[in-house]
Amino acid sequence: MTKKRIFIFLVVVVLVGAGLAFATTRSQASTSTTQTQLGQITQATLSSVVESSGSVIPKSKITLAFGTSGVVTKVNVQVGDQVKKGDVLAELDTTDLELAIAQAEQEYLNVQATYSMTVTPDPNSVAAAELAVSNAAASYKLAQQKYAVNKTDQVMISCNNLDNAKQSYDDALTAYNIYITNWRVQVNGTADISPQKSQLDRAKAAYEQAVANCNLTKSSINTSGIQSAYASLVQAKANLEALQNPSERTLINAAADVNDAKLAYDQALQDLENAKIVAPFDGVVTTVGPVVGAQGGGNTTIKLADNAQYHVDVLVDEAEIAQVKTGQQVKVTFDALTDVSTTGAVTRISPAGTVSNGVVNYTVRVDLDPVTATLRNDMTSSVSVIIGTHANVLAVPGGAIRSATEGGYYVNVVQTDGTAKQVPVKTGYTDGTLTEVAGEIQAGQQVYISEPTTTTQQRGLNLFGMRIGG
Repeated sequence: MTKKRIFIFLVVVVLVGAGLAFATTRSQASTSTTQTQLGQITQATLSSVVESSGSVIPKSKITLAFGTSGVVTKVNVQVGDQVKKGDVLAELDTTDLELAIAQAEQEYLNVQATYSMTVTPDPNSVAAAELAVSNAAASYKLAQQKYAVNKTDQVMISCNNLDNAKQSYDDALTAYNIYITNWRVQVNGTADISPQKSQLDRAKAAYEQAVANCNLTKSSINTSGIQSAYASLVQAKANLEALQNPSERTLINAAADVNDAKLAYDQALQDLENAKIVAPFDGVVTTVGPVVGAQGGGNTTIKLADNAQYHVDVLVDEAEIAQVKTGQQVKVTFDALTDVSTTGAVTRISPAGTVSNGVVNYTVRVDLDPVTATLRNDMTSSVSVIIGTHANVLAVPGGAIRSATEGGYYVNVVQTDGTAKQVPVKTGYTDGTLTEVAGEIQAGQQVYISEPTTTTQQRGLNLFGMRIGG
């Protein structure tokens, strides 16, 4: 929860005495002594603020760890060291990882070469493929020739008897036809049992067997040689075509192989990087976990803070949050550095509040301006958000203001003869020490803080608020 008060920044003007002072005069009557306190009207700049406190937080802080496991070989930093972005803070043993990189790189180069030859074939490979087509064509032609020769020889041998059998069958048929035209054969009816009929039957059977043997020979000639040669020719032509005009699928597959090899190579490089803890920004080391010779991994961490700029997160209660705006100037002091202060600005206001002990607070972030003094993380700081300023106004100590009977306020201005003159005033900003006033008054005039005395004799005056005189 915060407390609102007024900070006063005094502007020195031409005054009769010092800026703000309390004076003590000792007035003497014939039989008694009375102490009187005096103050002075000053010209000042009064600022209305919302005050809170919080801890100093660096711009960024991060916990860094190895991305893989292994034996720690190097720890290059200690707590408190300043490091630059890219500095290697600790390393693991990388012998196996470097070997994996070399292997992945070689595979990547090989696949790249294959892809290049797929897109633009090597002239020597094309020439070899063309020669293979020529050789396969020659082999196929030779197989055709051999097939033709073999077919002719086998058919000639197998079918040679067919002509003889046909001639024998024709002769037997002629002889039988002549025989059955004889009138005696027709009268006696001996055609079916005659020798001519038996001879015709034998000749017919021999002829039919010869036809079957010839057909069988023609159909059973071995064609495996010519079929094999033809298949080789087709394959050689396909290889040449694929080499000279690769298909879209072939190009896609070749490109995919290159991509896979590149990913494997990149992963090997990343694995090597994972064996290092590297500073992602300039900063200061706050914690060091790795130990040389010990096992390192994801739980072995180094903590780093970016101390280039700090901020403070403070809580402002709901009664005052409406007065706080982004961009408002801020004054900051530090409990541990009593002689150090800095300025800043409100950069963020949380839209949602948090409730604690029935009080709603909102988080306000204040970015601090740079300071030459060394700030440390988590230092306690007091923050004053300046929400309004009245410049060059007249102000008096709060105790000098009196309430008038008829209403309003007045101050007792000290006259030259030591008597008091009541001057009506209007009040403005106040923090209990100085209060803004307006009226027929001037900077440098003295006013009574305690009730004025009835005599005008002064023994002494101390501008530092001390009583003097005997």
